[in-house]
Amino acid sequence: MPEAPFRRALLVEDELSLSEALKAVLEDLGMAVTQVTTLAAAWAEASGPGEGHDFVLLDRNLPDGDGLALCSRLREAGYGGAVLVLTAEGEVESRVEGLDAGADEYLAKPFSWEELEARIRALSRRSARGAGAGAAETPVTLWMTDLDRLRIRGPKGWIELTPLEYKLAARLIGSKGAIVGRAELLREVWGFQMLIPRTRTVDHFLGRLRRHFEDDPENPKHFLTVRGAGYRFLP
Repeated sequence: MPEAPFRRALLVEDELSLSEALKAVLEDLGMAVTQVTTLAAAWAEASGPGEGHDFVLLDRNLPDGDGLALCSRLREAGYGGAVLVLTAEGEVESRVEGLDAGADEYLAKPFSWEELEARIRALSRRSARGAGAGAAETPVTLWMTDLDRLRIRGPKGWIELTPLEYKLAARLIGSKGAIVGRAELLREVWGFQMLIPRTRTVDHFLGRLRRHFEDDPENPKHFLTVRGAGYRFLP
């Protein structure tokens, strides 16, 4: 049996008969499938505890809004899996909107099951080339911040933090990969109005974040120090 293109799929489709047919196709390809019918349910599933999904099959026209809003929100939260958007609209403008929202592929209804399967497999190959061998077998963690509870969701699930740990982590995650200087962090997180040359406050707290979130704190993959420049976060 051929290897599954992705391991876990989130299927967001409100037309129940179509949803069941799509689920059957995805399961035939070897994927575990979670079905939801609204944007709210999809977001709750994506941001909740659990293993996570490495593929999202998303209808654009949903009862509580445009599916592209979910796509944009997922990308802003750091989701790195593949997203394929289904729509009844086939115009160029609609396809551009989908790609701009962060979709990887756009398929207009009506479509053939063969075309759907081909596009899913093509997405899997592109994901593997972009992330290295074996990437298609590994679900991408959706990083989430929760200010109300001072917690962040990473590879190990939700982690509750101290207020300063949370402020530092949220600031770096919000930078979306950009380098943030030490003076900027001291000012924004700790409220220092002038640079204290010898303080290792940022490094100390960064070490705490690594112990919380990294598999190997000595060789971090997410909360990084950029020598001579500052700090950055990679999902």
